[in-house]
Amino acid sequence: MELVANIWPIVDQMTGVVQRFLFRAYALDATDQEIGTVLTTLARSDYRTAQVVKIPDNYQLSSEHGTMSGAVEVSTFNQYMHSIVEDTLAAAENTFANMNNYGIGIDGPLIPEALTLPAEPYLVTTYLIELPSGELIPHVRAG
Repeated sequence: MELVANIWPIVDQMTGVVQRFLFRAYALDATDQEIGTVLTTLARSDYRTAQVVKIPDNYQLSSEHGTMSGAVEVSTFNQYMHSIVEDTLAAAENTFANMNNYGIGIDGPLIPEALTLPAEPYLVTTYLIELPSGELIPHVRAG
């Protein structure tokens, strides 16, 4: 059993700027191929119940109009994604660590095992385009 996650950066359609992302972790006991299929399938709609997370303030976007903290361009999100989401991953791991993975073995109850993220967690990223109306449209590639 391992913790895996879906991440949905929200991209403003007019500016291409990301100021927040959605996050949802899952505990799955499956092969990498199965995990990929599950996360990709869930990415199309599960963002509606995901946690909203702000881009950390140490990421800044500068322009002729000034500097905006907690904002990145899509290319910067791609480049620094693991650093941007690391605190969110740690918080999710702490939440899941408090949920004991109980089971019954041949010799009786098993010792609870904390659920943790592997060193290189399986993450699926799906961009959400935010229209001026506020509607979010998943950008899912075919295939």
